[in-house]
Amino acid sequence: MNLRLAALALTPAGVFACASPVTPAPLPSPAPDTTRVVAQVPAPPDTMRSYAVPAFSSTPLITWGPMPPGTPHAERARVYDLRHQIVHVRFDWARHAVVGSTTIRLAALDKPLTTIPLDAVGMTIQKVSAPNGARLRYDYDGRTLTVKLPGTLRPRSTTSFVVDYESVKPKKGAYFIDRRHVVWTQGETEDNRYWVPTWDYPNDKTTWEFYIQTDTGEKALSNGALRGQRRVGNQVEWHWVLDQPNSTYLMTAVTGDYVVLQDKWRATPVGYWTYPDSVEATWRGMGKTPRMIELFSNRTGVAYPWVKYDQVNAPDYIFGGMENVTATTQADDDILHPAWAEPQANAEGLVSHELGHQWYGDYLTTRDWSHIWLNEGFATFMEQTWTEFGMSRDDGDVDRLGAQRETMEADRRARRPIVYDRWVTDPLELFFSGHIYPKGATILQMLRHQLGDSAFWQAMNRYTVQHAKGNVVSDDLRQAFEQVSGRDLKSFFDKWVYGAGFPVFQVSYTWDPATRGLTLDAREVQQRDSLTGFFDPDVDVEILTDAGAVQGVVQVRGGTAHATFPLPAEPRSIRWDKGNWLLDLADFPRPTVMLEYQLAHDDDVVGRLEAVDLLAARTDEPIAQRALVAATHDRSHYVRSVAVRALARQGSVQSVADAIIAATRDGDARVRQAAARALGSLRGSAASTRARELATSDSSLYVRGAALGSLPAIEGAASLDVIRAALAQDSWRDMLRRQAVGALGDVDSPEVFPLLTRYLGDSTQRDTRVTAIAVLVRRANAAGRQAEVAAAVTPLLDVEDDLFVRDAAARALGELKQPSSVAALEARRRVEAESRVVNTIDAALAALRAP
Repeated sequence: MNLRLAALALTPAGVFACASPVTPAPLPSPAPDTTRVVAQVPAPPDTMRSYAVPAFSSTPLITWGPMPPGTPHAERARVYDLRHQIVHVRFDWARHAVVGSTTIRLAALDKPLTTIPLDAVGMTIQKVSAPNGARLRYDYDGRTLTVKLPGTLRPRSTTSFVVDYESVKPKKGAYFIDRRHVVWTQGETEDNRYWVPTWDYPNDKTTWEFYIQTDTGEKALSNGALRGQRRVGNQVEWHWVLDQPNSTYLMTAVTGDYVVLQDKWRATPVGYWTYPDSVEATWRGMGKTPRMIELFSNRTGVAYPWVKYDQVNAPDYIFGGMENVTATTQADDDILHPAWAEPQANAEGLVSHELGHQWYGDYLTTRDWSHIWLNEGFATFMEQTWTEFGMSRDDGDVDRLGAQRETMEADRRARRPIVYDRWVTDPLELFFSGHIYPKGATILQMLRHQLGDSAFWQAMNRYTVQHAKGNVVSDDLRQAFEQVSGRDLKSFFDKWVYGAGFPVFQVSYTWDPATRGLTLDAREVQQRDSLTGFFDPDVDVEILTDAGAVQGVVQVRGGTAHATFPLPAEPRSIRWDKGNWLLDLADFPRPTVMLEYQLAHDDDVVGRLEAVDLLAARTDEPIAQRALVAATHDRSHYVRSVAVRALARQGSVQSVADAIIAATRDGDARVRQAAARALGSLRGSAASTRARELATSDSSLYVRGAALGSLPAIEGAASLDVIRAALAQDSWRDMLRRQAVGALGDVDSPEVFPLLTRYLGDSTQRDTRVTAIAVLVRRANAAGRQAEVAAAVTPLLDVEDDLFVRDAAARALGELKQPSSVAALEARRRVEAESRVVNTIDAALAALRAP
């Protein structure tokens, strides 16, 4: 679920032990145009400060957040083995009801059974009957259907029965989207129980089949192979069969007026289910799927393991995507986009993530929710694999960097191990802590780097083949990797999987011109406790000199390291963790001139990004300004974009202002977008004129929206004419109107509040509505109008068809801190089923009750 060939060797060219000599590698080529651009910028006089080594940070680089709240949840004990399930279902649009009948076939485990519990929430149970039609007795408490068997079921013996039921307006699980006349279902984590009685936990696998009735002219999608369709009265019944066992949270049903675009991978059918008016956009969003299947099959050594692969566009979907086995559901807004919206609107991450789940999540499935990283971390890793090998090395490197930063921010908020069994209301909370996706992928990347690509993918193959069609826990992964690599990985798993946090280093260097020796000293300074100790990694380093590059490894042991490297010439720049394979933070003070050299000469995009980030804190130094201006012409759009953002801190300097305005004409819309935002740091007619031009005429709405956001900072209330014009324009995903609503938050005018409240109504697109709520809260808190805005927002708690609006309303009431909001929040809390909204309501109530 997404809330998103030969391996290219990134191992440094001369890995060696601490003091062993190496042969210098050739000096990396400088970024194109850097020298030329620097020559165009008047070179300010150097200052001695730019050559000095700064002190270590006076404050910790990170403070661990408290453990996430919750109580322990052990793996649910199985009491039977679900062998097969047949579901007949019809969606009653007049009542928004699921009308169904399901045949359950199961076997007792090692104990005799007289009753069978099934998960079934909020249903009307019409009858339970034996295969011969005899009625069976049952108890039902609104959450668990307990079927009373006519006799004792002996261990390993099988039985079957039929449950007839209906669920009217299910609170979760099945969603009726009236505007498209589409029904889609969502099972993960434990929501299929709201529309199908079943064993709704991942630690059992079964086969199933669905008979789904639709109106004529509509189609139904489910898991497995389509075995047939037939007329039933004035409807059509579609028969889908999954004949390989899987966990029931992966059951799915989608109905609607779809066209199916046919593609294939080798001989396997690949289908893209979409709306009749969205064919071209669907090919744009999903069309690389066969190439992804080929890559993943080759990397894992396990060919795509299912009979077909369908993806369906779902309107108003509540996640990015869901990996229902053989039949992935995708949020249509994240897939369908016009050609002009690329490269920002790129669906490859989402498509590759959900496809990766067909191996890791479906073919292998976590045994219980505490090990969910084995699903989501692996799918994120497969997404990164596509990014690196299907897109570019720079894209892959930046993707890994982004995952590391997400993990660090998650630990800053709430540090926890990646294997974690505590939650408050729903295991879905484990997904939203910020750990399992990025840290899971990062753990795999670190293993990949330690073992090398060949051994890593052999271990992945061993793990996948050994546990095919089964349930897994983290120790299964460790054992497979140990079997292939011959290494003892217990310490690695104890630190990174069962422990928490990551290493934080203080790194320093000394250079001895007489011996031409560079010495690096490092020590781990992270807060240590029972969850976080010393990590003692081997860290790749690279030193650039005018005579070539030198690579090496610093071995940290007992939390410290001391390593000396002979160099052919004076060091010009030093990289700690070359290649950025290690999850760590490093306080490594280096002179500004070293960072300038690194930015100009590092062959690694992450190294240049690091230099930009560090130089951004030194923009009062002329050398730093000069380097950042030069970086706006770097070969990578990533570097150009962050350089522009860094320059915004010194927009009053003419050469800097010129560079920002020049960047608004970059050929890459991503850079223009960053430059349009940076315009907000400038003042004067040139910035105003350019922001207006971008806001009204750039070919990318992303750029136009960014310029809209900058105009109020430049012009104040005078920008209202452009903002009003944008508010009146319909656009893809309501992008211009949403950005204009956001811009209103920075305009000081009595017109703002009436304009914003206009976009709280149900005719407003979801994202624009949520933006309006957030902006109103910010303005209300600044203007002392909290009570007025709380009264306007409170009714949105009861928007039944949009959990995101309810969630935004609950968050807003917590931030507005009006005691009168408590009753409304408590009333919603009593009926709310979506755990995300429940958690937000609880946080809001806690804020309101705080002294």
